Amino acid sequence: MKRRIFWGTAGLALLLSLLIVIFISAATGRQMRSQLAQNLLGSAEKLAAAMDKGEAEAVVRSAYLDARTTWVSPEGVVLYDSTGDTQAMDNHIDRAEITDALQKGKGTAVRHSDTLRLDMVYAAVRLDDGSILRLAAPERNAQKLADNLRLQLLLGLLLVALAAFFLSGHFTRLLVRPINKIDMQNPVDTCPYEELLPLARRISGQQSELNAQVALLKAHQQETETIINAMSEGFVILDMQLNILSINRSACRLFGTTAQEALGKPLPAINRQKEIMQLVLDLDKRREGDAQFTLGSRTYLMTANVVDDRERGIVLLVSDITDKVEGENMRKRFSANVSHELRTPLTTICGYAEMLDSGMVKPEDQADFVHRINRESKRMLTLVEDILKLSRMDEGFAGGHREPVSLLYLAKTTAEALESAARAKEVTIEVTGEDTKVTGDTTLLSELVFNLMDNAVKYNKNGGSVTVRVHRGEGETVLTVSDTGIGIEDRHQDKIFERFYRTDKSRSKDTGGTGLGLSIVKHAAEYHHARLQVQSKPGEGTAMSVIFPDDAFRITTLKG
Repeated sequence: MKRRIFWGTAGLALLLSLLIVIFISAATGRQMRSQLAQNLLGSAEKLAAAMDKGEAEAVVRSAYLDARTTWVSPEGVVLYDSTGDTQAMDNHIDRAEITDALQKGKGTAVRHSDTLRLDMVYAAVRLDDGSILRLAAPERNAQKLADNLRLQLLLGLLLVALAAFFLSGHFTRLLVRPINKIDMQNPVDTCPYEELLPLARRISGQQSELNAQVALLKAHQQETETIINAMSEGFVILDMQLNILSINRSACRLFGTTAQEALGKPLPAINRQKEIMQLVLDLDKRREGDAQFTLGSRTYLMTANVVDDRERGIVLLVSDITDKVEGENMRKRFSANVSHELRTPLTTICGYAEMLDSGMVKPEDQADFVHRINRESKRMLTLVEDILKLSRMDEGFAGGHREPVSLLYLAKTTAEALESAARAKEVTIEVTGEDTKVTGDTTLLSELVFNLMDNAVKYNKNGGSVTVRVHRGEGETVLTVSDTGIGIEDRHQDKIFERFYRTDKSRSKDTGGTGLGLSIVKHAAEYHHARLQVQSKPGEGTAMSVIFPDDAFRITTLKG
């Protein structure tokens, strides 16, 4: 724009100056010829006045002037000429200046002279006797004056050109500087020229629309980023060259990187997992696929899809399926264990029943066989009941409800229920602590307390002891069951809460355990948002604590 204004202004100034020079030059030529004719006419009148007074020598002196002097009779005959032979000259009666002088007393003309072979300017005056005095000068004299003036005009044109360039640049800067200072956020109020106001208003309207669209796009982008970053699944967008275009926080945590480090880099630069590489390479042949892989101790499922839009790309979705895989494995183990655990008592029952039915048992041994069948039946019934309890807990224990429950009271009633079993092993049970209530399900809490105390009695030494303590901690309530039993090795302590897991299978059969008691304890603790702690040394005993946090349950301490 600045260049256009500059060259437009400068060009216009130069064009106008050039036209003026051409006009003045043309006018100057005519003016110089007219001026020369007037000068000659004035000189001719002076000479004519002298000749009328009888001063003929004046005509002779005029021959030394820078002009051709001719004296012509009223009939047109040349009587005298300062530059030529009068005898050889034609009659001049038809010359325009001679004709005008005879009729009007004086006359001028510009034409080509055949005698001098030049363009001449003529001026003629009629004398008193009727003869004509004519002076003539070459037109080039006037042309010299015009050329001198044209030279001065060209010099002036050059000065005008320089001034035009300077002033055009100066005025262009003055014109454009306020335009450059227009605030595009507020063009109407900062517009320096009234002529630009319509444009400024239009820009302002478009700016408002653009700002609204940008704000909407930013809101959509922020909303999309918030949703993507809030996903627990990893989300990655790649181009067809496998360069990362977008990656959310979950994917960054999974691959051990940050968005700033990952964006723009190829996927193999942040992870070269064999299964992932094979998955994305197979997308050249198919539009979607999935692959399962392991990172650390976790198992993940990556789903890949090719997206066809204006530009092709790949979308990766990574899900943590560790719990699902472990659940499936646990269900498989659980089914196998249940089948095994149920087969054992059923086999025993069937065997004894067949022997009784076939009459192979002596009458005095029949009571013992019936006792064994009854014992194995109860064992199987206990196992089925524990399995049903765990099944309800796996389903979220829909039947459970919360109410204030005294842990100390549950411990005391459980101690009374286990009194005969404890007496058989000469184990003493002591319950101490604060009468503290937690909000929870009575049935589940009873199962939790019973299984902990039952295990403490079963796996104790003869003549040992069990101590149950309920106390308040900092922002929590703690139930601890300690025994002086066989203890648990360190390698088993992380697995004792798994279903059917036994540290000593032969001893568990002797004690009649099903291997599900601590699994029930774990599920009951999870339902009440409690955490479990195990402290144990082989041969010295075990202490298991269940910690109920205050932020999960309403806790009140009974007074008195």
